[in-house]
Amino acid sequence: MQKTHTIIGNGIIGLMTAYHLCHRGVSVTLVDAVDPGDRAQASYGNAGVIALGSVMPLGEPGLWLQGLKMLLDPASSLTIPWSYRLKIAPWLIRVLKESTEKRWDQNARATAELNRLSGVEWHGLINDLSLQSLIKDKGWLKVFETDSAMQAMTASKAYMEEYGFQYQQLNPDEIRQLEPELAPIFRHGLLQTDSLSIRQPDQLLKHLRHYLMQQGVKFITSRVQHIQRQPQGFLLQGDGGVISCQQLSICAGAWSQRLLASLGCIYPLETERGYHLLFESVAGLSRPVIHMEQYMVLCPMTNGLRMTAGVELAGLDAAPDYRRIRAKVASAKRMLPNLNTLERDQWLGFRPSMPDSKPVISAHPEIKGLYMAFGHGHLGITQSAGTGKLLAQIICGESTDIAPDPFDAGRF
Repeated sequence: MQKTHTIIGNGIIGLMTAYHLCHRGVSVTLVDAVDPGDRAQASYGNAGVIALGSVMPLGEPGLWLQGLKMLLDPASSLTIPWSYRLKIAPWLIRVLKESTEKRWDQNARATAELNRLSGVEWHGLINDLSLQSLIKDKGWLKVFETDSAMQAMTASKAYMEEYGFQYQQLNPDEIRQLEPELAPIFRHGLLQTDSLSIRQPDQLLKHLRHYLMQQGVKFITSRVQHIQRQPQGFLLQGDGGVISCQQLSICAGAWSQRLLASLGCIYPLETERGYHLLFESVAGLSRPVIHMEQYMVLCPMTNGLRMTAGVELAGLDAAPDYRRIRAKVASAKRMLPNLNTLERDQWLGFRPSMPDSKPVISAHPEIKGLYMAFGHGHLGITQSAGTGKLLAQIICGESTDIAPDPFDAGRF
């Protein structure tokens, strides 16, 4: 009898899990309130970077001082509204506990292993699904105006070297040769050469959906609001009716904890709210570029230039506040003088983040038949290919390509 599996969430994590399960002969059903590629998904509006060499956890030594300075600086890349600071305090304390040298190193190494697996899987997907028109291999360029910002990359470079992630350090002339449209204001550059970029993330998700449908994967439109355990599985109750399933994976991003709460499960999942603006002109950039001091990304898309900037910790329910990112437009113009800053679109999405900067990719330690993959923070696109394979291996009882323990739900 063919195995069946239901996944809540058809963003990039759910789609990749479905991809690996259906290639193992599992009959898969995906349930979500929206179609893949919808602007309501975090997968829709990110910078489109498959940033394989980005392994540094949020919790790092000295974080408490750095975070305090950022909160006191109205121009910083981090904002936490006063109305949310008390609510988020327990999560922030857990992040601080992860900022010891030992925990930071362990978390960075686990991230590097998952990124390395994801790199292998991404390259396989690009070939198998003919994704060359959607995914480019020109790398991920980081630029620095100051020596101190470049020096802060020392630890990151050490991990990239150890785990085989390729990079090139650039001088000002080499930066201009790569990206002539950038203003000559940068003293240093670092090109992560094996990182990839997606020119339109929503189109990639739609492409994956089309492929999975051809493989027999079913898509059900329903906003699941409650999960009920049954002797032989689960009942999913939502606005699309009641769905019965034997095995279930929750891959619902920032909304995963709300679903798990109906089963009595509590995980320290927080929401990093990410904003983007879409400008009229791509201004000649050939790859995504991040200004490291400003923590601002300019990424060429097929429909314009996308700017992402900053992190807002304010949960799932607060109204959008575009003031902080719009204040960065002048910096974007300084960085890219020929940029046409006519604003075509604006967007807010929700990054699901864990205090140790590692996702949960795991069977539930107590509820049989329940599996989870969520909490990828800023690396959802990057880690999706490896996450899908790792979770599929766990579900199917296979040996795993990397050690699953760092991502096990039991750590909480």
